Amino acid sequence: MREPDIPLNVEERTLFSEICFNWQDLEELRGSLAQMEALASRILERNVVPEVRVSYFTDPDFNPTGRGKSRKDVFERNGTSGVEILKHPHFLKHLEYFICGPDLPITAIEKFRSEAGSSHLTGSDIVDLGPYARSCVRQHRLDPHHASEEFFKLAVECGAMPSFADNFRKSIRAVKLA
Repeated sequence: MREPDIPLNVEERTLFSEICFNWQDLEELRGSLAQMEALASRILERNVVPEVRVSYFTDPDFNPTGRGKSRKDVFERNGTSGVEILKHPHFLKHLEYFICGPDLPITAIEKFRSEAGSSHLTGSDIVDLGPYARSCVRQHRLDPHHASEEFFKLAVECGAMPSFADNFRKSIRAVKLA
């Protein structure tokens, strides 16, 4: 189980521990839906989720393949809105991101953040970080499709514009594992 990287109070930690993020069957997933809604409501009300992570879900610019729709818009277009989103099975991965951040090896995250520095990432910064990210995918034998999305998240968290982060995502997605 991944560790939260945002502050959770005792109640929220308990809810977090009751959620089966790596569910194997639908019963495990169904058993987590009420806790998902409760935890998501609490952390969003307390504003402890970094704004960029919320934007990943609510801002169409952070969903380059969404044809002008945010991830939240997609839920709403499919008939789920309001608090119902927070207990929808497909929201689980978004809740995990809200709480734990990008799903990458911690060493990769730390080195990326160190290389990125404290300023906003420019397009040339992203190009410079590309070889490192692609080598991480190979070294850790990560699924390029999943890793590319997680590096997109990491890049925007480090201040990259979504359009620059999308080019970064595309270059990582193209990695071929031997």
